[in-house]
This record gives sequence, C-alpha cells and structure tokens, in this order.
Amino acid sequence: MPFHSFIVLFLFTILGVALFVRVITFRKAKFDFFGTPPIDKFLFFSGKITLFTNWGFFIYKAIAPESGFISVSSYLSWGATILLFFGTLFMVLAIYDLGPALKVGLPDEETLLKTNRIYTFSRHPLYLGGYLITIGSCLYFPDLINISFGLFAIFIHHLIVLAEEKFLSKKFGDQWKNYREKTRRYF
Repeated sequence: MPFHSFIVLFLFTILGVALFVRVITFRKAKFDFFGTPPIDKFLFFSGKITLFTNWGFFIYKAIAPESGFISVSSYLSWGATILLFFGTLFMVLAIYDLGPALKVGLPDEETLLKTNRIYTFSRHPLYLGGYLITIGSCLYFPDLINISFGLFAIFIHHLIVLAEEKFLSKKFGDQWKNYREKTRRYF
C-alpha cells in the first residue's frame, strides 16, 4: 500500500473522530445535532448521501489502490492527499469553532453568528473543507460515478450555502451584512 494511502486513512480517521467527539458532546449537553433543511429535503439529503459516497470512494481507493478503471499517477494521488489534508483541517477547525451551532440543517434554537478564528478567513470553512475533500476524491479515484457524485454534491451544497446565507441575513441583519462585506464566502 502506498504511503499516501496511509495518510488518507489517517486523515479520514481524524475527521471521523472529531465529528464523533462533537456529536457525543452534543448528546451529553442535550443539544440536537439536526436542524431544518434549508432547501428541498430530497435535494438536501441526496446531496449529503452523494457527498459521503464520494468520500467513501476516496477511502476505498486508499484501501484498495489497484481498484478502478483509470490508473492514477503518484503526483495526482499526492495532490489529492494534500487537498484532503487542507479539507480536513478546515472541517475540524470549523466543527470546533461552531460549537453547539453545528447542525445538519438550520438551527431551530437561538444561535450566535460566528465571525472569529477560522470564520475570519471564510464564511463557510466547513463547506470549503468538504469541497476540498470531494475534489480530492475525484482526483484520487477518477471514476465517472465518483466524479458525478462529487459534482452533484458540490452543486447541492452550494445551494445549501446560498439558502443558509438568506437565513443568516434575516436572522442577523446588519451584523451579517458587515461580516459578509469583510469575509469571502469560501476563500
């Protein structure tokens, strides 16, 4: 197994543990991890399923490097691994910076607008991290199904971002407007 495969598996383990610890913390504090989908439920959940399936292809290729119809160069594999590293970094930082505001969907309870730490550089670092991992998966396992799932997932999550921004604009008004003017959506 190539060294980059071990790194891929390690980074997905880090991401999984970070999310697991956050969910356990929420359950102990009696926070609900699920909110209201900001777009059509079918699109919302199909976007989540295709995103995680795309990431599953990344993991599968790391475990079985000879799988797939297209041979991938070592350079491309390392490029994908680097995207995974930065995607994991953005996601882990965003997960912890959001605290109880982290939801699958829009929060039903009162929340604060996060504008510090990682949110100083990106309004949506959690999505940015997810996009980087998804693009990395498409490079690591460039199968037509995986690329299709990746493109669909990114498109749906961008629609989710746009809907969340409408929600944030209504909820936080001028505070959101000032933050939006200072901080880019993704980069």
